[in-house]
Amino acid sequence: MTAGKAIETADALRPNNSFDRELKILWLRQSDAALRRAVVSRSNTTDFDDVGADVLYDPEQELLRQDAQLLAPEPYDDYYPHYLCAQMDAALGETERYANEMQLANTAQQGFAVWCRQHYLPKMATKWRY
Repeated sequence: MTAGKAIETADALRPNNSFDRELKILWLRQSDAALRRAVVSRSNTTDFDDVGADVLYDPEQELLRQDAQLLAPEPYDDYYPHYLCAQMDAALGETERYANEMQLANTAQQGFAVWCRQHYLPKMATKWRY
């Protein structure tokens, strides 16, 4: 999924939200950094080195391209719209909606972690938590 598609899908799920694009990009960068740290960094692979909002963000121009490929591949990329919606819900104090969206995001994240374990050898001395 691309950054633009993730934001577009989240905006469709939460129409008329007042959150600007830069904040949503920050949330995407944070989510990809967390996925990289919790899942990808434990696998012995370089397949994800050139993808992810945390890597593709240009700090000099403060820009993440619309077509920037996010870290989690299909079918786990539904993580991103749910994560963005959860962040919007948390910011608005809608705790029940936040909890529901984070449950959906966490399910996708766990699926991605399982997929990584099945397709890539772990790095030496890696201990999986999932």
